[in-house]
Amino acid sequence: MVHFDCGAMVPMGPTWGSKSEEWVLLFGFDVKDSKRYDTDALPTRIRQLLKLPDLEMEVLHISHWELDRTLASKYQEGRIFVAGDAAHRRPPTTGLGLNTAIEDALNLSWKLSFVLKGKASPALLSTYEIERRPIGLRNCDWGLFTFSNFPVLQSAVGMVPNDQAYNIHRFERIFEDSFYGEMTRHQIQRIVSTQDIEFAAHNIEIGFVYEQGAVMPDGTPKPKADPGGRIYEPCTRPGHRLPHTWIKRDDRVISTHDLVGAGSNDFLLITDEVGSNIWTDSAIRVGKLMKLQLLVAGICGHVRVKQPGLYIDHDDEWMKLKGVEAGGAILVRQDNFVAWKSAAIPADPFTALASALKHILGWEESNGSFMNGSKGLVSNGVAYTKEG
Repeated sequence: MVHFDCGAMVPMGPTWGSKSEEWVLLFGFDVKDSKRYDTDALPTRIRQLLKLPDLEMEVLHISHWELDRTLASKYQEGRIFVAGDAAHRRPPTTGLGLNTAIEDALNLSWKLSFVLKGKASPALLSTYEIERRPIGLRNCDWGLFTFSNFPVLQSAVGMVPNDQAYNIHRFERIFEDSFYGEMTRHQIQRIVSTQDIEFAAHNIEIGFVYEQGAVMPDGTPKPKADPGGRIYEPCTRPGHRLPHTWIKRDDRVISTHDLVGAGSNDFLLITDEVGSNIWTDSAIRVGKLMKLQLLVAGICGHVRVKQPGLYIDHDDEWMKLKGVEAGGAILVRQDNFVAWKSAAIPADPFTALASALKHILGWEESNGSFMNGSKGLVSNGVAYTKEG
């Protein structure tokens, strides 16, 4: 178990600053301490800790927080879903608590909305746990991992619990005006820099992947992840977050992320000048059959194409990251994750897009038609017909 030998004292007013009448004192203690709930024992301990033996105080409230790493065994039981701290808890390092909770809510909310509006099968809701629980586990493990590095930092600077002789010697070396002192300070800096696993964990924060769930894999291998959690490599592989790049239209520069969920659209379909008309036609027809709104956004290279409605790759970054050939398309969910990708223009774009949406929205798991009155488009088999 990691021993947490640090704390803080925070003024709470009503007079702010050093004259504050009320304070919150946070400090670590042994979870086996029999007197940790004893209000009468705290004043003596606080005076010892602050080295103020004559300090007068009144203990108003005691609150205990125990560091742990906990993950719910399931995220769904019938009509009940859990998210946030009800689903996962971890040390605060890397700040993953609120981020993970918001991501849970975003993942679940669009799925609930689709099912309640009849746009998706109830089977879509089962993908919430499939997608989010592995991320909850990953983030719980990472939070504990980054927290466990603190004893390494404490040891480096001379704050080893119950070893006063070592600590005094270490501090003497740190402030020593000698080559040995210079080496010591240099080594401490190297050790402290290892905590970038907490403060620069970009891949942990935004690089997580949904390998299963409301996505349609394209068979491409998963990119190698940075074990240090820092380097985020954006890509359009299904299950990954849509890469951010700057795009421009009518002298207005926006992010590719701004296209997601724009207006009342249910899905975003990104293509280019080659596939724009083809995919727009397919999206309209599939949308009518499945009662969905699909926004088609064509992004072309920096050289302007004389075709109305297209976006320009403002910084020439989208062309590097899109991962599809000319005319290919990328389908993006409302939570900003790539759900499906067509590397090129398929022989039948309408059928390809409809099949992908059928799989993503859970109609393959349903026995009923997802489009009442539709002809040739059913949920228990791939039987599509084109409209005249």
